[in-house]
Amino acid sequence: MANVHNGVGTCLAARRPIPAVAFVPDAPEFALAANGFKPAGDTVIADDVWIGSEAIIMPGVQIRHGAVIGTRALVTKDVEPYTIMGGNPAKPIRKRFDEGKIAMLLEMAWWNWSTERLSLAMPLLTSSDIEALHRFWREQ
Repeated sequence: MANVHNGVGTCLAARRPIPAVAFVPDAPEFALAANGFKPAGDTVIADDVWIGSEAIIMPGVQIRHGAVIGTRALVTKDVEPYTIMGGNPAKPIRKRFDEGKIAMLLEMAWWNWSTERLSLAMPLLTSSDIEALHRFWREQ
């Protein structure tokens, strides 16, 4: 019978304690040790993104405009604009809109609009009519 302990300290396997080992790069004892840390780059979350509770986004991942990350998803790769992702590891479920509407939304970049413009566009922003929102944007 094996016991497993979660956390820092000891791990009990077959009732024999195994001391935890930590890498302390500033300690003189570790001067010749190889550092296993490899930077993954910046994690970038764009505008108009919704992230469900307890989702995990790994370092270096880019979540592009309008994406939706499902609850408890484990995101290990970049997410394309307006894509719904879910699962462990997260996989694309579907696009939120067709490619034409996605192109319109990205072109408008409504998240950069002034407060006044957003107020004027609120009836369109809260509707499903992306074409009408795009016309509004072109005419302003």
